[in-house]
Amino acid sequence: MIVTLAAIFLIQAGPPTLSVTVDRSQLDVGQDVVMTVRATSSGSGPLRIVLPDLDAFEVLSRSERSELSFGDSTARVSTIELVLRALEPGTHQLGPFTAEQEGATVRAASVTIVVTPGRSAPRTVTSRVRQLLARAPPPRRPGEPALTLVSSSSSAYVGEQIDIVTAAWFPRDLRARLRRPPTLTPPTLSGVWSYPQATPPGIAASRQVGGTWYDLFISHQVVFPLVPGTLEIAPASLQYSVPVALQFFSQEERYNLESNRVNITVNPLPEAGKPASFAGAVGRDMRMARTAATAARAGEAVPVEVTLSGKGNVALWPEPGLRWPTSLRHYQDRTDDRITNEAGVLGGTKLFRYLALPDSAGPLRLPAVAYSYFDLDTERYRTLGSDPVTVAVAPADESVSSRPEPPPLLAPDAGSPVARAARLLPLPVWIGLGLLLPAAAGGMSLRDNWRRRRRRRSGDLAPSLPASDRRLLSALRALVPDAEVRTGPALVAALRAAGLDTALAQRITDVRDDYLSSRYGPEGADGKRSAELARQMDELTVQLGGQSRHRERRRSRALVLVPLLLAGALASAPQHLVAQAASAQQLYQEGAYRAAADAFRRAAEQQPELPAAHYGLGAAEYRLGSDARAFAAWLEAARLSPRSRSVRRALALVPPVDGFTRSRTWVAPVTPVELGLLALLAWCGGWALFLWRGRRFTTRSGLLVAAGLALGAGAAGLAYFRARPLAILVAPEPLRLSPHGRAPEVASLAPGAAVVPGRRSGGWRLVQASGGRTGWLPSGALAPIGD
Repeated sequence: MIVTLAAIFLIQAGPPTLSVTVDRSQLDVGQDVVMTVRATSSGSGPLRIVLPDLDAFEVLSRSERSELSFGDSTARVSTIELVLRALEPGTHQLGPFTAEQEGATVRAASVTIVVTPGRSAPRTVTSRVRQLLARAPPPRRPGEPALTLVSSSSSAYVGEQIDIVTAAWFPRDLRARLRRPPTLTPPTLSGVWSYPQATPPGIAASRQVGGTWYDLFISHQVVFPLVPGTLEIAPASLQYSVPVALQFFSQEERYNLESNRVNITVNPLPEAGKPASFAGAVGRDMRMARTAATAARAGEAVPVEVTLSGKGNVALWPEPGLRWPTSLRHYQDRTDDRITNEAGVLGGTKLFRYLALPDSAGPLRLPAVAYSYFDLDTERYRTLGSDPVTVAVAPADESVSSRPEPPPLLAPDAGSPVARAARLLPLPVWIGLGLLLPAAAGGMSLRDNWRRRRRRRSGDLAPSLPASDRRLLSALRALVPDAEVRTGPALVAALRAAGLDTALAQRITDVRDDYLSSRYGPEGADGKRSAELARQMDELTVQLGGQSRHRERRRSRALVLVPLLLAGALASAPQHLVAQAASAQQLYQEGAYRAAADAFRRAAEQQPELPAAHYGLGAAEYRLGSDARAFAAWLEAARLSPRSRSVRRALALVPPVDGFTRSRTWVAPVTPVELGLLALLAWCGGWALFLWRGRRFTTRSGLLVAAGLALGAGAAGLAYFRARPLAILVAPEPLRLSPHGRAPEVASLAPGAAVVPGRRSGGWRLVQASGGRTGWLPSGALAPIGD
């Protein structure tokens, strides 16, 4: 069954789809083209988009965004938008493009772009590259080609720009003999973030060395080291072929040159003066600006943008640590990078766009933003800041809301009477009460066995006739008050008048007369006769109800006091909690949903067994638009009051997001406390009936005891089901590989999904989600269910 469900799920999810489009397929050198890569996936695993090499183009900007699409099924659409500048003329095929998710790989066809020479200005060497070429050593052997590797610096900080220039020195007379241009292969780089730079496609410069003119072919790369240590740059290579003769069809001799190696020392960022909020940004002359709308309406999205600008690796600037109000829901919309090149120094702007959703009217104050970075010019840490922003939030337009309203709030009572009765005594005491009657029955059996063994050792096997007579007289007095003074026909007549039949009355009278004659007669009775009389008297006592019935009546009168005492204890409800819940309900009725949610939450924390508080919290969160928080609160209320129609109708407004959540959040129609008390009543009733019948099991007593055991097992099983760890994801947070905000994503979970929480690490929690997926989530994004 599980395999079938998994197969159905995979069929429904399907592999991702990938498409690539460009805004135009023909352009001139130096012009820009916008390429859009869009991947749509319905799976929950991380999606990886692999882009091909874009050697003939320069990447000016890169924008990434991810959004959910709701239709027949929920899908995540990931979009990468690239602005490319054409560098070389020709017909270029870009591709293939690849997307990978959960072992499935899809490809999109290559995109063909035709680049014509056009009339754009020829590319020139920047001043920064010219300075590096001036430092390049000339060929050691005049008249022969040479290949040189030059770096802008021999040491740098992590994240600092380094220029790598590969210069190929080629004698002009030798180049004139070549039938095809030489091939220059730049060095392969690792451990760096690389940006290939545009260079002249032909001769970049010319220089005379030792009377020989050389033409320089160059390759320029800008890299940013990622880790401290020694950065080893492998040699570059140059391939060319020289004809062995002047004939056109003569053979060619191939040559391969390698450049020198370059080692660069990468220094770690200093620890001295590092701010606690520093997240790794490195640059020069950085600036920050935060903008937001000045007015909005409750329930509508407010765009908030933070823009970083300066010089450095824009792609590696981390997200600013914004502090949001606790009552404000927020989402990251998109991130846009725009790269600029000023005299060979890379920089640009990075835009972080957020959407904030205020849930109530009133002034919304967004706290100040602080952003720390390492300034390469001063080699010190700096912190950028922005002033707080206040947004005027108007009341929501109720006419446009299409969400169904939750059922009315529950009465602000003090919880279930059964639960309050169970809390009067601790669990060990309730267990002791359940074992009291079986212990009494066992004690009585031990006492009878001890008396029997004592009589056997003394040789007196006859029971005590006076004791049997006392029990019989006790039963007779319930019918004839003066039974001890009546004998013979007088006793028979009195028993007939009390409602007994003649045969039974006569038998009782005969047994009483035989006992009196044996006790007060001259000869008495032997042991055998005494045993027979005692047996007959005990049988008659049982037929008349006997002392056991008399004692049961007294016990029944005593047991009647127990419900009365419980009713008196339950009548005194904690009025302060009822008043607090009523105050929260008034805030809810007035439309102050955030204040009502806070009040309901405080009431639920002080009295967790109060279903009205949990239900009110769910209703307020639902009105605020947080279905996941509403689902968690209503689930708590359903566990406390499982037969409440309002709670059941409310849960139908926020159905479980997946099958795993549905199975883990199942609510039984009864609570474990109710099952436990019912099991205790059946158990005690069966043992009481056992004692009533002279310590003999009958059909009724056996059924009651068996029912008590079955109900007790059911209560224990239901309590175990509820005691298992459970939490609801109330914020859109992905599962991460480690407890860190920048750790790789393991899977995406929808808000409202149930997870099994495990161990903690700081402010993170290791959880297990549907499908056995395990990862870390922030503790603040989880709403624990139960204890």
